[in-house]
Order: sequence, then structure tokens, then C-alpha cells
Amino acid sequence: MTRQTSPPARASLLRWKLATPLIGLSLLMVVPAVFGTVTWWSFFGVGYRVLSVVICLILTAQLAVAVSIGVRPSRDVPWTRVGLVILSMLVACGLARIRQEF
Repeated sequence: MTRQTSPPARASLLRWKLATPLIGLSLLMVVPAVFGTVTWWSFFGVGYRVLSVVICLILTAQLAVAVSIGVRPSRDVPWTRVGLVILSMLVACGLARIRQEF
């Protein structure tokens, strides 16, 4: 006999199945970015520092959005928040590329 889960429980499980890899990817990006910014702060100029702080802020916001996918209840897949996570990854990578010029 299989156990049936209620629709809200299935929706919650789906949200966390979607949020878990996004949280993992976000942590893989934000932890090295913050650690590198703090560690190498005195070695680079103002432009590099500003872009590093902006990248850290974007990645921290990305992590918050990824966690909100699992925490905030919704009836369907929160595609807007998933899109925001993906967009913030792309923006952070683009800024990191620009930062290499400094």
C-alpha cells in the first residue's frame, strides 16, 4: 500500500526539490566570493574592490531568493524567483569578467 501525500505537501516537496540545488549553487558562488573579497582586499584598487562588493551583494541576494523558493508557499513553480537566481548568476559572472580588467 502506497502512502498518498496531500497536494500542499507535494507542492512543498516540489519547492524544496527545486530550491536545494539552487541553494547549493548559490553557496558555491557566494562563499568563495566573500572569502576572496575579504582576503584580497588590500591587494587591489578601488574599482576592483567596488565590483567585488557588488558581486558579493548580488550573490547574497541570490542566496536569499533561492532559500525563499523553498520557504515561501506557492501553488505552482515559482518561475520568477528561479529566473532571478539564474539572472543573478549571469550578472555576477559578467561583473567578474569586467572586474578582471581592473
